[in-house]
Amino acid sequence: MDKNGLAEIRKVLRRDDPPVDWIYSFYVSPENDLSWQSFRKWLSLDEDESFRHKDILKKALSGSEGREIFSVGLASQAETLFAVRTLEEANEEVLQDFAGRVIASYPHTDPYYGVLFHITYDVPAMSSDRRRLEDGDVVYQSVVLALCPAQLSKAALGYNDSDGVFELSRRWTIGAPVEGFLYPAFNDRIGDMNEVLYRAKKEISSDLFIAFFDAVIPVTARMQKTAFNTLIDSLNASVESVALIQDDLGHLDGENVSFLEKNETRSLIERCGMDAENFDEAYDEIIGDTPLAVAALKEAAVVFSTDSATIKVPADRAQLVSTREIDGITYLLVPVDGAVVVNGIPAAPSSEK
Repeated sequence: MDKNGLAEIRKVLRRDDPPVDWIYSFYVSPENDLSWQSFRKWLSLDEDESFRHKDILKKALSGSEGREIFSVGLASQAETLFAVRTLEEANEEVLQDFAGRVIASYPHTDPYYGVLFHITYDVPAMSSDRRRLEDGDVVYQSVVLALCPAQLSKAALGYNDSDGVFELSRRWTIGAPVEGFLYPAFNDRIGDMNEVLYRAKKEISSDLFIAFFDAVIPVTARMQKTAFNTLIDSLNASVESVALIQDDLGHLDGENVSFLEKNETRSLIERCGMDAENFDEAYDEIIGDTPLAVAALKEAAVVFSTDSATIKVPADRAQLVSTREIDGITYLLVPVDGAVVVNGIPAAPSSEK
């Protein structure tokens, strides 16, 4: 999905009245048993339930593309999801098959709550400058899956007038979604049955992905960052050059650059003062054909670590840090700008005389 399509769907699903027809929800125990399930029309939910589920729906597609969000082309259409997508009423066989696939493939130790939202969005017509015109003739039907882990509440004391102070019962509380997908994707303002928008807050559960989709599993943010760091390490870059990377990535992000392919990556390392003589061979061996997402590589700070100290500097100030050899010892130099605070205590830097 492109940025405009993702932005439009997010805006629609974050409405006070999102175009949800029904939800199928289920709760899975730590022993991987289906403990509870329910099929309900969206309008039948009471106010509190509706509010909580709207919050889950909003967070189900949150994140940055290439870091938590992945647009994945499919070799074939997802037949199981096609059957679910066409449901208007509860169908035990179809829903049991869906839940069974999730339960059989999703790894977990704690219980979790799964919610499948059925969406019907009447896509409005728009002008070339993206101004809304009249109602269009496209209806986008999709499903959104959100998997939400549960956590056991902390032990605590409570009080009421009849019992006084007493030990509260611990209970499982359902958290924000950590994995799921939107199918089909929304491309060129219509449903694209050959693409899925997959979301994973951390790692992608490969068995879950394979259970529903005929496609290559996306390269996660952690894998992208590991490969990128390996590439930079192979170029024998200086401290100063490596420190400039995050500032450069910040500028690219500000210019709405989402991905770096080979040529863009070469330009980045050259701007940061690195030697690109062995770049092509190293890039082909380490990165290959997978573009690197700027969001997966970008950090808010640059951390300089040695055996004796760690220094954390905002990414846009990292160029101020340099190295210098004094009496045969290499030092990291950080300019003092303004007051110096040590463990919360203002202190004056000593000056050499």
